[in-house]
Amino acid sequence: MSTTIYLARHGETTWNRAGRLQGRSDSPLTVRGVRQAQAMGTALRVVLGSTDHQVWASPIGRTRQTVAILCDTIGYPYHAVRFDDRLVEITLGDRDGYAGWRELARDYPQEAEQRRRDPWNFRHPNGESSQMVQDRVRPLLESWSAEGGHHVVVTHGVVSKILRGLHLGLDRMQTYALDRPQDAVHRLHRDGIDIIRVERSGR
Repeated sequence: MSTTIYLARHGETTWNRAGRLQGRSDSPLTVRGVRQAQAMGTALRVVLGSTDHQVWASPIGRTRQTVAILCDTIGYPYHAVRFDDRLVEITLGDRDGYAGWRELARDYPQEAEQRRRDPWNFRHPNGESSQMVQDRVRPLLESWSAEGGHHVVVTHGVVSKILRGLHLGLDRMQTYALDRPQDAVHRLHRDGIDIIRVERSGR
């Protein structure tokens, strides 16, 4: 049975707007983020039609809020969403919630240089590397592929990049360079990836 995965990032949050680094820390959706979630739901309602599908999500608050809006839009019962810890965002450990990358580089220049030299394997203190995230999401992607069917997945920016990189067989730096849109759904299928753009909403 073929597998199609619809991969969405959560909508804009207050910390996204402020440029803060969230990681496992959290902040709520902005009005724009709510509209993005609604727009992604509207697009999914069209492409899914009457096909059977499962909805998966990270259990962090901003993804819970996004998937609740999305479920309401596509008519999927929220209680049936499968929340999976493997879909949580990469953690910056002690640096989760930091004011921004510029501030982090100013306060910890040695860490910033280490990250610049090897961004894929770099870990902030008590944090994760991209490789560690790849190791935890790979079995989940393999299980969807083995199961077949349609899967809607609401997750985070780094996790979305790594899932797409795995699906396409990209190398580390190609994966690292992928974008992280909040106004699009990526459709992963056996022939590659399509992007479903949704209407951009103002603040």
